[in-house]
Amino acid sequence: MNKLFENKWAVRIISLVFALFIYTFVSNENYSRRAAFNTQMASSVNTSETMYNIPLLLGKHPDDIYVSDLNETVTVKLEGPRNIINQVTRESFIVQTEEISSGDIGQTKLRLKIEGLPQEISYRISPSSVLVDVEKRKAITLPVEYDVSNLQLSSSVKVGSVETDPKQVKLIGKQEVIDAIDFVGIKISSEDEISESFSNTYRLQILDKNGDLLDVNADVVDIKTKVNLEANSKSVPLKVTPIGEDNTKKSYQYDPVDRHSVVLYGRQEDLNQIESVELVVDVSQVEKSQTVTGILNLPTGITGADTNQVNVKVTVEDLGAKESKKE
Repeated sequence: MNKLFENKWAVRIISLVFALFIYTFVSNENYSRRAAFNTQMASSVNTSETMYNIPLLLGKHPDDIYVSDLNETVTVKLEGPRNIINQVTRESFIVQTEEISSGDIGQTKLRLKIEGLPQEISYRISPSSVLVDVEKRKAITLPVEYDVSNLQLSSSVKVGSVETDPKQVKLIGKQEVIDAIDFVGIKISSEDEISESFSNTYRLQILDKNGDLLDVNADVVDIKTKVNLEANSKSVPLKVTPIGEDNTKKSYQYDPVDRHSVVLYGRQEDLNQIESVELVVDVSQVEKSQTVTGILNLPTGITGADTNQVNVKVTVEDLGAKESKKE
C-alpha cells in the first residue's frame, strides 16, 4: 500500500478521480438549486399566513350610541398567492364590525369583515363575530379632582395646593354609566414620608359612589400633577413679658410697634395647643421712654416663626413724678 502512494503516477490518477467526483457532485447540486429557482420564478404558489393581535375597529355607526364589550384584537388567517401575501403588512388592511344602526340598542351580535385586502387574498377572522352591548351615548366634561388621604407627609407640612394638567377631562360612555359617576380624578399617595413639594404623573380614575371603577372613555388618562406643600402654621397674638423692671422707681407700659401677632410653624398638634407667644422685652438698661427690640420665646415643638423679634414702644414714667402729678 505504501508503495502505491510512493508511485507519483498513482497519486496523480487518484487525485484526478477525486477532483472529478467533487466537480460532478457540486454541479448536480447547483443544477438542482437552479431548477428549483426556475420553477418558483415560472409559477405562482399559493400559501397562507396567520397574523395575531390585529386591532378590531368599530364599523360605521350613529354618533349617539356607545358600544361596550368589544374585543380589542382578533386573529386573521390569509390565503392566496405567496407573492401577494408576502407584500401584505398589518397596516395594509383593517378589521372592523359590520355597520351598526340606531335599532341595534341592547345586546347585539356583529359580524366582522376586512377592508383593504387584494381580491386575490381570502381570509378568515377568529372570532368571526362579536357579541356587544349597544346603548345610548352620553358625553360630559368634568374637572379633575384629587385625593391626598394616602399621602404620607412630614408632621411639619401640609398640602397647600394641587395643580393638574389638564384641569378637566371629556368623558364618553353609556348614559346610565355616565350618570353614575361620583369621582373623576387621581389618587395621590406615597410609601415614604414627604416633606417637600413634588411633581408626578397619575392615572385617571372614574369611580361610582361605591368606589368601583366605571367603563368610561376619557380623552386623557395620564394626569400630570404638581403637589405644593407648605409648613403648618398658626397666627397667634403677642404676649409681652418684660424683664429688668425697676418697679420701685418707675412704671412701664408696652406697645408693639409694627405688629401684635406672629405666625408660628411646626407640628399641627403643637400649634393647636398654643394661644399666644411670649415676647421678651429687656428694660434693665431703659431709663426713659424709647423703642426696644423684643425677642420671641418660641414654645417647645415650634420650628420657627415669620419673625424672631418685634419692636416695642416702652413708655417709662418715674413714680415720684407720677405722685407729684396726682398732688
